[in-house]
Order: sequence, then C-alpha cells, then structure tokens
Amino acid sequence: MGDQDGERYTAAIGTKPDRDDDHEFPTLDIETDPIDVARQSLPDSLSELLERYDDVVADRDQAQWDWLYNAFPAFRLSCVDTDRTRQVRIAKLLSTLFITVADDVAERHGDRETFAELANVPFDHQHADPSHPDVDGDIVRFGIDVWNCFRGVYDDSPRAHEFSEQLRFDVRQVLAAIEYSALTNHSPELVSEHELWRYDAYNMMVFVHADTDLANAPAFDVQELSALRQALDRTQRMARIGNWLATWKRELGEGDYSSGVVVRAVETNVVPATELRALGTDPNPDALRAVVRAIESSTVEEYFLDQWRVECADAARFEKSLESVDLAGYLDGFETILRSHIATRNAT
Repeated sequence: MGDQDGERYTAAIGTKPDRDDDHEFPTLDIETDPIDVARQSLPDSLSELLERYDDVVADRDQAQWDWLYNAFPAFRLSCVDTDRTRQVRIAKLLSTLFITVADDVAERHGDRETFAELANVPFDHQHADPSHPDVDGDIVRFGIDVWNCFRGVYDDSPRAHEFSEQLRFDVRQVLAAIEYSALTNHSPELVSEHELWRYDAYNMMVFVHADTDLANAPAFDVQELSALRQALDRTQRMARIGNWLATWKRELGEGDYSSGVVVRAVETNVVPATELRALGTDPNPDALRAVVRAIESSTVEEYFLDQWRVECADAARFEKSLESVDLAGYLDGFETILRSHIATRNAT
C-alpha cells in the first residue's frame, strides 16, 4: 500500500485541509450518526445468503449489513449510471460479505487453512477445495457461493470487462491485507505503523468498491484513471483511520492488537510493549482497562484524526484532474462515514 514510490504520503505531511474557513471537520465527541440504518432495508435477493451466513458463520450481526447497505451511497462515485445504483449496492455488499468472512476466518479464528482456500475463490486460475484436510468446508462452500453471486452482478455491468483485471488486482491486495493482519496477531512484534499504512489499509476495499462503480459508469473517462486511483489511495487511508477509531477498543478485547491506534500507542510508549505482550498471554480485564485508559488519555486518537484531515487535503489536490468524477462530493462521503464511525463508537 502507498503512493507510486511505495512510500507513505510524505509530500503531504503538514498540509492543511483546503476547505471553507467555516467548515467543521469531525471531532472525537460526535454523537449524531448521519447514516440512518433504517432508511432502506436490504433487498430480498440477499436474504437467503445472509440467512446462510447466520447458520454457517455468524461472526457479525444484521446491523453491520444494514449499516453497509445504507452507507454505500455516501461514497459512490458520481459517474455511476443512476439506473445502476441498486445493482452497485448489491454487488458491494456481496463482495464485502465475502471479504468479511475471509477476514474473520483469518483474524478472529486464526484458521489459516480455511483462509488459504477462501483466498483462491476470486481467481479463475486457482481452485478452492472445500474438502481439503483441516478446512471448514461449509465456510469455503459459502464463500464460493457468495463470490459467484457477486460476479454474477458485477459481470452484468456495462463496463465489467474493461475493469475486470483491475478488480482482480485490487481484490488480491485486500486478501494480502488480511494475511498481513493475521500475521501481526500471530507475531505482534513485527507490526509497525509504517507497514500498517502500506498493507493494512487495503482491507477497507475502497479500490474494489470503486472498481464496481466504474464498471457501472459509462460517463467515466478512462484517461482520468491514474488521477482517480491516486485519490483513492488517500481515501482508502481515510476509511482505515475511521475504522481504527471505531473498533480499536473492541478488537483489543478480542485479542487483536493490529489496530493502528494500538500500534501507535506502543510505538510512542503510551502503552509499553511488555504490557501488551502480557495482555496477550493473560487477558486480565483490569489490565485491559488500564491499556484502554492509557490510550484514551493520550493524543493517539487525535493524531489519527489529524492524519485523516491531511489525507483529505491531499486527495483534494486531484480535483482538477477529474472532470468525470465529483471528487469533492466523494470526499464529503468519507467525512460522513467518519462521523458515523465516531458516533457509533461513542454510543457504545
């Protein structure tokens, strides 16, 4: 992950958001969620798969899928054909469902064998074998069915073939991000903030969702693809920051120490690495609360909120290079997502 030279956003460090002077950027005390999960219910066409998910996997509850379905329009590229918006939302939910299953298999359950088979599913030249020894065959079969449903919707898109190679590449990066995160949970001593920015941000699927948009965007000028992907590189990090801020406490309690918030806390000595290692061997509730309090009373979360603003300003630099995409509106969508993440975090 990173810019064209493989490094993080070095040139943008210190850049201030170029918005109206009276624009109020998100803060950590937001309480109102701008995304109404009851606004639109999930389509009936997804009911059977989600019921199977509850039977076979059941790591996430219905609220996550409701939130995603109602959040997708916030950061949809403006060039998507208005007649294709419903199909785009369905495709995005299906691809997210598949990746979520793979992610939870690898990170929550540490099932490397099943993850390895799931990682074969999206690629025609690789074979996923549900009968492979030490593999949860039901989950692999479910993953195959979900991906096939996604491809059925995606392949029906007007420009599907044009962006299919790009889609495969971007899906591979998401799977690599999952593998990296699982590796850090197994060997937490190897993780660094630098590598999180380089690899982990792909787990947000911003590129994959943009590929789905582009496949349904007859008005998109392919000559603008390079500029768009450079903007996506920034918005993907913005999405990662919002997710980190929303989930680090829950993940810490689950034994997942790969959040950027936790890693930053260790690297800046807010939390000694010895305390985190001790927590891994003995998940004592009092010790966990002490780590959470130390992070909450530090400036770590504010640091990431500031980085979000830097990324937003850096992404906005590409606005003049994009005539077929409303980049300002797209960035506004990621602010909506951030506000929702923070409000949800504060409500729990």
